[in-house]
Amino acid sequence: MTTKKNKPISRTLSIDEKISVRSDDEGRRFIEGYAIVFNQRSKLIREWGETFYEIIEPSAPDNVLADTGINVIATVDHSRAKMLARTKSGTLKLEKDNRGVKYNIEVPDTTLGNDMYEMVKRGDYFESSFIFTIAERGYRYDNSEDVPVKYISNFERMYDIAIVIDGAYANTAVTARAAEWEETTETIETEETEENQRAAEQHDILQKQIEIFKLKK
Repeated sequence: MTTKKNKPISRTLSIDEKISVRSDDEGRRFIEGYAIVFNQRSKLIREWGETFYEIIEPSAPDNVLADTGINVIATVDHSRAKMLARTKSGTLKLEKDNRGVKYNIEVPDTTLGNDMYEMVKRGDYFESSFIFTIAERGYRYDNSEDVPVKYISNFERMYDIAIVIDGAYANTAVTARAAEWEETTETIETEETEENQRAAEQHDILQKQIEIFKLKK
């Protein structure tokens, strides 16, 4: 059963970490920014009955980024109905550097993609946010100050990175939709497991057919 410690939560970067657009010689368009900045103390967070500051450590995304099956999507306002790109198709790239985790969205030639490119370009959208869960024992508290500081050292998973219109609202919206994100993830994992099982069964059948063919020869 999911507990409050690993429910999907979102974090929004300060407005100093603005996102940007660019295009290349092939005519492809990109939206870029940082989804995560390391070692930066957050604003005061009140969540699940707790009040604390938060710092994301450089080790936090390592396991997620190292996963060859990583499946993170890029959305607008954390809405899966407004997907712009995803890691599985190669249209979303996540890269860790000394500063944090940077994202690169290859903008689709769709109404949503075209609108978002123009709105980021002229500064209407400028904040980034991401949804994640924390691994068991993937955090610690420093209680030496009046308000505790929560250090996150290990994500369990990342669900999405998002371009958001209102960072202050993003966490409230995601908290309200936490069950929806969990259900979607479970459905995806079930579908992928069933697909892998079918592939394994087909491989076994092929191997047996090859063995029968060799015996007949």
